[in-house]
Amino acid sequence: MKIALLQYSFQKKAFETFKTFLSLYERVSGADLVVAPELGLTGFEEPFTFEILEKLQKAIFSSKQNLPLLIGGATKGFKSAAWFFNKGKTFQVAEKINLFPGFDDEKGFIPGKIKYPFPLDGIFLGAIICYDLRFPEITKFLATHGAKIVFVLAAWPEERISHFQALLRARAIENQIFVVGVNALGEVAGIRLGGQSVAFSPWGEQLLLAEGEGVFYFKCDLKALSVARNLFITTRFIPPLEPEEKILSLAELLPLLEAAREQGQRIVFTNGCFDLLHAGHVSYLSAARKEGDLLVVGLNSDQSVKKIKGPHRPLNPEKLRAQVLAGLAAVDFVVLFDEETPENLIRAIRPDVLVKGADWPEDKIVGASFVKNYGGQVVRIPFKFDISTTKIISQIKNEASSH
Repeated sequence: MKIALLQYSFQKKAFETFKTFLSLYERVSGADLVVAPELGLTGFEEPFTFEILEKLQKAIFSSKQNLPLLIGGATKGFKSAAWFFNKGKTFQVAEKINLFPGFDDEKGFIPGKIKYPFPLDGIFLGAIICYDLRFPEITKFLATHGAKIVFVLAAWPEERISHFQALLRARAIENQIFVVGVNALGEVAGIRLGGQSVAFSPWGEQLLLAEGEGVFYFKCDLKALSVARNLFITTRFIPPLEPEEKILSLAELLPLLEAAREQGQRIVFTNGCFDLLHAGHVSYLSAARKEGDLLVVGLNSDQSVKKIKGPHRPLNPEKLRAQVLAGLAAVDFVVLFDEETPENLIRAIRPDVLVKGADWPEDKIVGASFVKNYGGQVVRIPFKFDISTTKIISQIKNEASSH
């Protein structure tokens, strides 16, 4: 596969950046794929100029060569993304998951989600955006799901260009795939960009080092990829933790949370009985997990549930409820508590984000004022499904009595 990388400077005005891109795209000859940098459509000064995306579609699809294109551009949901143009169709194929601290968020971007690889003539490709290169699990996800080449669309600073090259090579070797970084030139908010695009083989060999503005070509020999993967199988899925490994006492949990904090991770906490796990629980916990980096669920013990709901509850004992809850991918840890409320648990854990259902007024949420006093956040999540354990029990009783 012959690939053309476009390397150019961002301008103050989005349409000027767009013109620069088009002038280079029109120079490309004989490539199977053209790739441009992060926010290559507009640059960083006016990233949310969305009409440029429509202009690009018209320009690409009406051009004589109409070559497949992968390029960075913002979405109307205020995410930095990668767009793929091919055969008259446009696809969003990547979103920036990890925002660069103190920069992307100030520009108005919000975190995106991971996406599966996308095909080009039967070959699966993956794309990630700039800072996500520092998170190896993202490239591993793409490689494990079949990506033969992963492109890193970047605006990487010159002062850390050695990191860019080292990380690209590492991602290539550890996943046994081709990894390609396409970078931008110029300055963004006073930061000088690296202006070096680099491509590596599955063996870590440098296939291209592009400097300056222009169109740069290289080839990916997919036969070499097959040979490398036959020798080193490195793209297996990471086996999930057993549910039992997620169920911890408070004494076991606290050191792990402290270690996570030292890594800058945001800890989310919520609680409940989770007696009969249903779709409402699953969607709620999935939404809660997205509020931070790991989710701790405080689970009412049998003793606690009986205090709240009466002597006939819970239907499922705490060991089984904890096992089912810990089996959910969204849940990182489960910790039981005997009190009627999780107040003591919240004070011990000191979560960055306290989550409760939107049916709870904030002034009624246990621990809310405590969390907000040290700068934490309280998030109320609306329920997606009109369902509850109480309703399920009632429905079962009604059906049983009608027979």
